[in-house]
Amino acid sequence: MIRRAQSLARSEASADPVTRLELFFDLVFVFAVSQLSHHLLEHPSWMGAAETLVLLLGVYKVWVYTTWAATLLNLARLEVQWMLLIVMLIALFMNASIGAAFGAFGWLFAASYLLIQLGRGAWMLTVGLDPPTHDHFVRTLIWGCMSAPFWIAGAFLGHELRLLLWGVGATIDLLGHILAHRLPGRKTEGSQVPLAGERIFERFALFYLIALGETVLSTGQAIADNLADPLILLTGSVALAGSVAVWWCYFHRLEQKTLETLASADDQFRPGILAGNALVVLLAGLILVAIGDRLVISDPVVRPDLETVLFLYGGPVLFLAARGVFIRQVLGYRWTSDLAGIGALAVLASLSPLAPAFVAAMGAVIPLIGVAVTDAGNRRRTKPGPL
Repeated sequence: MIRRAQSLARSEASADPVTRLELFFDLVFVFAVSQLSHHLLEHPSWMGAAETLVLLLGVYKVWVYTTWAATLLNLARLEVQWMLLIVMLIALFMNASIGAAFGAFGWLFAASYLLIQLGRGAWMLTVGLDPPTHDHFVRTLIWGCMSAPFWIAGAFLGHELRLLLWGVGATIDLLGHILAHRLPGRKTEGSQVPLAGERIFERFALFYLIALGETVLSTGQAIADNLADPLILLTGSVALAGSVAVWWCYFHRLEQKTLETLASADDQFRPGILAGNALVVLLAGLILVAIGDRLVISDPVVRPDLETVLFLYGGPVLFLAARGVFIRQVLGYRWTSDLAGIGALAVLASLSPLAPAFVAAMGAVIPLIGVAVTDAGNRRRTKPGPL
């Protein structure tokens, strides 16, 4: 039994390429991003935003801890592949229930979530991990059991009480992640965890790229539904320009510099947690961007209301804020273009109710393009130095 368990773990932190099975696994969660976008689009209120946030945290926790588990294990082993496929199947039903999670099928979302989190966590204790990592998964399971009563109770209560209890459960899970599941007298020493930081960051980047594709699909669907509108070429182009600017800001220089930093870091566990925290904020930003684009394309000449302005500008603000914090905490640089971009977005957002929606959409994209251009200029001036 011990020999079998040990054979499931990687012999050491490895930078093996991401497998096709892992990318296949990600598709279920890109579906979740689409479901979350539709949920918020159908409930464009503060209550709807709170619901979407709670559901996003649940979806993210399932993805990130399954991804981490797969990174620690030997993906050539059939047992590990089956673990991913079983989680994928259960997550498909969990994500399919997002639209009705605060209705008749809250039990399905909560049951699927807990079955994955607790079941996978318990299974990880049998695979022969090294002692520090094994202890971390024990503590992860304990934190999961702390939040489970809130998820279970919420599934059988009314809408507002469900949101309250699930919010408490999601907060416990998020705090556990931020604190690396610390318990009194027990914590994780990052240098002792055989985490391949470069590989986990690559997983985050690839997932974000696929999720970014959801904004392109959302834009394309909105264009297809409004082909007769004479402004469709302009509004569609503006929406795509925003997606391209986000891609440029994330992948053009940040990814390369992060991989270079991780390659020389002794402790890759803490940067991995910070990258994961940034990713969930980036995903929230993408959801807002996708909704804002659809609203503008469907009615480009009307003056935007407060909700549309928040969607249009909230997504870019979340993106630049998460990027700025990540650069500061992981790379150790102060990157003023992010702050300048957020400031420009705030000013333009305050003016956007005075103009048609398509003009407001252009205002939300221009600061992102400015940050991308600044990044490119700094890269030319500082080769091969910092951002």
